[in-house]
Amino acid sequence: MRLKKVEIIKYRNFENVVIDFENSKFPDVFSIASKNGGGKSTLLQFIFVMLRCFSGHTNIKNHLSNLLKRNIQYIQHIQNIQHIKENKVINFVKFIIEVDNKVHYLNFYILDDTIYFDTTMSKYQLNDLSVNIFLAVPNSQRLFFVTREENKSDNIKDNIANFSTYSFATEEAIIRAFDVTKEQDFIEVRKYDRYGTNYIDFKETLKECIDDKEIRENEDGTKILFKLKGNNEEILLEDLSHGESRKLGIYIWIKSIVKKDSIVLMDEPDIALHPKWQYELLDDLVKWSKGSQFILATHSPQILSSTYYKNLILLDKQENKTIVKQLNQAPLDRDINIMLSSIMGTHYIPKHLEELHLRYRNLFEDGKIDSKEAEELKLEILEYESENSSFFQGIAFDRELQDI
Repeated sequence: MRLKKVEIIKYRNFENVVIDFENSKFPDVFSIASKNGGGKSTLLQFIFVMLRCFSGHTNIKNHLSNLLKRNIQYIQHIQNIQHIKENKVINFVKFIIEVDNKVHYLNFYILDDTIYFDTTMSKYQLNDLSVNIFLAVPNSQRLFFVTREENKSDNIKDNIANFSTYSFATEEAIIRAFDVTKEQDFIEVRKYDRYGTNYIDFKETLKECIDDKEIRENEDGTKILFKLKGNNEEILLEDLSHGESRKLGIYIWIKSIVKKDSIVLMDEPDIALHPKWQYELLDDLVKWSKGSQFILATHSPQILSSTYYKNLILLDKQENKTIVKQLNQAPLDRDINIMLSSIMGTHYIPKHLEELHLRYRNLFEDGKIDSKEAEELKLEILEYESENSSFFQGIAFDRELQDI
């Protein structure tokens, strides 16, 4: 299952925007970037709620009502296009979705207290879509599809189907993940008369998940044992760092809860992860999952630099409207500094140092590079960087050009 395109006619700051997920050689992972308040979280939550509205859960209409800020009572299939014209139903979002290698459309309309939809998908496929869309957000993230009071309640969040707040690394969750892999192996026995390798593969990946620690079950599978590699010292789950717990939790979530061939939306999955783990996250997600598509909202330069350039989605808020930009050519470099400046639109050196660079460059341009002022300014710059920095190398190169 793949989300191929989203066209939002009107929702909050999104107006007549198209987000393309199909023109890519690498359709498994997409990254959304913006400044704070640019709409990343809003977009993920909007997609999540709209695509799971066919699941039949009792809270779906409440979620739609909160999301769309109107009292939604009905979700109805439009029987013919004439009904839309006659009743002035407003089309507010269109989805293009690939299911079983066939492309379908799913359009949503709204009128008063009713959500209408028009689609080429069958009822079975719509239900399958709803149970295969997942969302994970930081616990501090405000949810637009629940009330303000419900936002303060962890119990409410825990009861939202296919939703999590990255609090996955509990002993119960790890035991459940082991049990899931065992059951998968038994299924293969029943089908093919041979055990699968899911349990072994799961254990091996757990060994790689955290660098210097080993994670395994006790003999009867009722307890999880954590040990330091090398000295065999036993530790507790609570002894893991925030980053270790986050990475382990994401792996457990994907292996035991996220279904095969799902659409997985993740808001700021990089929080607390070491930069090396952030770089590796995209490859890890693809390796850990079973054919799922991941759409990440992130501020991480490491994640953005490891994302295929056509899979970068840039949101820019201009005059209370969110503009969507996607690259049609590769950036100048994959260097983090380039990603920070060209993709994130921010400085990658301290502002004070940038001002010193500008003053020194102006002295060079004015022919005063050998002046006492320039010499003192250079000493001040050397408090921040070496004489072999790219800035001083650029100055030296320009001086050579002047001497030619």
